[in-house]
Amino acid sequence: MRGSALRFLFPVMLLTLAGPTGAANSGYSQSLHLACLNDPFLSVSVSAPRHDRFIDIELGLIDPAGRKAGSGGNDNHPIPRSQYGKVVEIPSHPESSKAVAVEICGAMPGRYLISVSEHGTLDYRLTVRGDDGTESNYGNESEPVNLHADGDRMCRYRFNLSMEDGYLAIRWLDSAGHPLKFSEHPTCDVVPRA
Repeated sequence: MRGSALRFLFPVMLLTLAGPTGAANSGYSQSLHLACLNDPFLSVSVSAPRHDRFIDIELGLIDPAGRKAGSGGNDNHPIPRSQYGKVVEIPSHPESSKAVAVEICGAMPGRYLISVSEHGTLDYRLTVRGDDGTESNYGNESEPVNLHADGDRMCRYRFNLSMEDGYLAIRWLDSAGHPLKFSEHPTCDVVPRA
């Protein structure tokens, strides 16, 4: 019982020590990563190249069990312990860590599908970031890709998340679900608008 209480209090203490962030007044939240210390954490985010502003792009995510989070994810099968919206990834530096993100505490391994709704013409970064929750040096990985929005369109991207023996790996997949080469970046699989 005592260990459970300490796990709950530690993130609360961290947020208290970080001081006021103004999240409630500015329309963004702090990253769920701070409250997900002993469980696998997954973040799928879009950001401006310098992380200095929130961009007009929506994200949706479907996990290996078919559950949804993010834009269009408010159905009967939401991903548990997830959040979606404008997020500041580093509370002490909100001016340079802004992103629109789907974050999951307790992420499961397997194949994920990302939906990106682009609006306008702009450069942006799509990043998939994972942490196995074990504090190992091998348990963290980030796979960013620089992209360009091309008007109003919906793109899909796929990746595989694997976690074995304290090792976490993120691998981009092609539209058929096959792993891409390590030097290869995913491309937009355009979804026709209805």
